Amino acid sequence: MNKIILILAIISLSVKIIYAQNLHEAGGVVVGEHQATLPYVSLKVGNQIATMTNADGEFLLKYADAIRKDSLTISYIGYKTLKLSISGVHKDMKIQLTPSVVSLKEIVIRPVSAESIIRQVIKNIPENYDTRPFEMKGFYRETGKVDTSYISFAEASLNILSEGYKENSGKDKIVINKERNLKKLGEKEVNNPLNMTINGAPYTIIANDMAKNPVHILGRDYFKKYKFEIAGSVAIDGEEAYVIKFDQQDDLKEALYKGKMVILKSSYAIVSSDFALSPKGIAYAKADISFIARPVYSLMGYSFRKLNEEFSERYVKINDKWYPYFYKIASVHHLKAKYKHLEGTLSVNAELFISKVNIPPQGNYEKIMSRGYVFKNYVTTYKDDYWGDYNFIKPTNSLKELAEKLQAN
Repeated sequence: MNKIILILAIISLSVKIIYAQNLHEAGGVVVGEHQATLPYVSLKVGNQIATMTNADGEFLLKYADAIRKDSLTISYIGYKTLKLSISGVHKDMKIQLTPSVVSLKEIVIRPVSAESIIRQVIKNIPENYDTRPFEMKGFYRETGKVDTSYISFAEASLNILSEGYKENSGKDKIVINKERNLKKLGEKEVNNPLNMTINGAPYTIIANDMAKNPVHILGRDYFKKYKFEIAGSVAIDGEEAYVIKFDQQDDLKEALYKGKMVILKSSYAIVSSDFALSPKGIAYAKADISFIARPVYSLMGYSFRKLNEEFSERYVKINDKWYPYFYKIASVHHLKAKYKHLEGTLSVNAELFISKVNIPPQGNYEKIMSRGYVFKNYVTTYKDDYWGDYNFIKPTNSLKELAEKLQAN
C-alpha cells in the first residue's frame, strides 16, 4: 500500500478569496436506529452525488435554482433508500433512515466460500467499474496533529482525471481548482515544531482504490496471506450484499491488514471497504518516512514508530457502472524528538469526497499537480464562502469549533 510520506518543506504565502453566488443552502443531520448519527451517507441529486455527511452525521447541501424540481436521494449501507424533493429541503433538517432487514438464509444454504466470492470480485472488475477515462470533481481535506495540536489543516477543490479501472492503466492526474492551508488556529499560529508537511496525499488516496489497485490485499501474491470469511449480509439500495471480513494469516511476520468489504451478490461489485493494520502484524509496521529522509531525521534526533494505518472507500452507481465517491486515509505514529524535548502521537488524516463524475472528461489537464505537492495557499481566516460554488464536506464538530474561533478573529 502506498504510504503518506512526511517530508521537510519550505512554506510560501499567498491569499486569494472568491465568494459564493446564487446558491441556496440546506443542511442538518442523518440518523439511523436509536437516533445514532450516520457518517459518510451519500446524498445524490439525479445521477450525481451532491454531498455527504461528515463523521458526525451532519451535511451541508449547496444547490442552484435549476435543480429545485429534482429529488434528493439519501442512501446508506444497511438502510432503506430515502427520496426527498429538493424544493422541500431546508436548514436544520433531521433525516431518519430505516434499517433494511436482510435474510441470511441464502448465505447459509448456498455452497459458496468467501474466497470464491473474492475471486469473482477480481474477475468482474472490468464489468462493474468504468474502464474508460473519466473525470472526477472532488473536495479534499487533510489534517496533521501532534496530540491535540494542529500542525497542518489544508483543503482543496480538485479535478481528477482517472484513466479508468483497467490493468496497466496510466497514472491518474490531478488539477487544483482552489486551495487553502490554515496558518492560524484560533489565536495561535500553526505550531509545527517538526517543520513537516503532508506530501502528495491526494495521489496516495486514489492509488489505494481497492477496485483499481487490489494488489496489496487481493493481488496474486497477497491473496494467500489472508483469511476471508462471510460475516453476514446487508442491503444496498434494495439489493442484497455480502459482508466479507478478512485478516492476515497467523504467524506471518508482516504488517498486513484487517477489515471488511461489502460486495453485491448480483454483480460482485465492491461497494465499500474499510481496513486497518492488523494487530497480528503491527509490530512489523514501518514508519511512513521516506527512505531519503530517514537519515536526516535520525541525525536531528527524531524517531517514529507506526501505531496504525486506516483506509476507507465508498462507491456509488451511476447508470450501469460504479464510481468512487469517498476516500479516507489515516496514519498514526508515536513521535519522539530528542533535542526538542517533544514526545507524542503524530496523526495524519486525509479525506477526498467526489461530488461529480464527467464522462468523457471535460477539464484541462495541462497544469498538473505534482506528486509531491504541498498545499501552499496559507490563510489566517476560515470562511466557508471562500469556496464559492465548489462543493465541500461540512467540518466535523471539532473542526467546526475551530472554524468558529477563526471567524471570531
